[in-house]
Amino acid sequence: MSTKTTLLLPLFREFMIKSEKGHRLRYPGKKMASGTLRQYQQVYQLLEAFEMLDGPAIRIVQFNRSAATEMQKEKRYWQRFLRRFLDFLYNRKKHSDNYVASVLKTIRACFNYACQDKQLPIGTFHNLFKVSAPAIDPVILSPQQLQFLIYDHTFHQLLPKHLRRTKDIFIFGCTVGLRYSDLMALQKKNLVPTQQGMTLKLRTQKTGTAVQIPIPEYLQPILHKYRANCGRFLLPRLSSTNMNKQVKDICRLAGWTHALPKLRSKRGKMVELKGDTGQTQTFADQVTAHTMRRTAITTLLVLGVPELAVRRISGHAPGSKEFYKYVVIAQEYVNQHIRKAYQMLIPEKSEVA
Repeated sequence: MSTKTTLLLPLFREFMIKSEKGHRLRYPGKKMASGTLRQYQQVYQLLEAFEMLDGPAIRIVQFNRSAATEMQKEKRYWQRFLRRFLDFLYNRKKHSDNYVASVLKTIRACFNYACQDKQLPIGTFHNLFKVSAPAIDPVILSPQQLQFLIYDHTFHQLLPKHLRRTKDIFIFGCTVGLRYSDLMALQKKNLVPTQQGMTLKLRTQKTGTAVQIPIPEYLQPILHKYRANCGRFLLPRLSSTNMNKQVKDICRLAGWTHALPKLRSKRGKMVELKGDTGQTQTFADQVTAHTMRRTAITTLLVLGVPELAVRRISGHAPGSKEFYKYVVIAQEYVNQHIRKAYQMLIPEKSEVA
């Protein structure tokens, strides 16, 4: 049987270049988001590091005609690659199931590019590249915590100036529910007056979805505060790295330092990720820029906003697995309050006697 060999890393480089230049598009005909391109680069670096450690270059065989023995041989090759690559990701790089699953998804996308765009006869062995990744419970502010940040002016005045600015951004993000990249890209032209009040109108960078978000009254002072100092932007510009660090400081100063074990799945087993000094992490330790979007979506659901309306704001597609986890979290929050209400109906033992 005649065969031809293609090396994976050069193919992956081509896959990245085509994606960056817009020759590879995502559904429905949109250019790849910058976050997706960064993920591609990270996966390429992992494959490159793996090759340097493991030995020979990873190759892909093109088959002109199928033969059972050759196909079985190739299947064993990719099973062996997957086993060694997973050992590399888990043992050397210390990644969790969720991150490993995203890496394998990207590699499958590269193979699909080879099959569908380049029409290379390489088989479907890449469909083996999967691991089970259980959902992670996201860290979310409760409505009471968000209300504290919005309305406790004494706490606001106690913060240093740079943390007041960060808190303003955080409150804004916890309300409008945009991804951080979209939040930092908001410009004055995105703020549109309507009969019902001011509204944000934009297309999200990741999905290109058109969203309209009403601006509540409590955000107006924040917008007014930064109107003259942010140029064409609505909010102060702050890197996600600085945001992640400073919002942790704010939460610690707010007293939200109760223990909250950070659990991740590795090879199907839940393990606790400790802090730098080996201690159990706290709520404040785990708050990040991502917390804003998660808090906004969950808060709206908890307060009874219909799922369809929340999806129109968040940009999630109908049936989105990511959105469904917020529905589950919101329902559990409501259930907790219902259980507390039921407890109030139970009389004290002395009253029963």
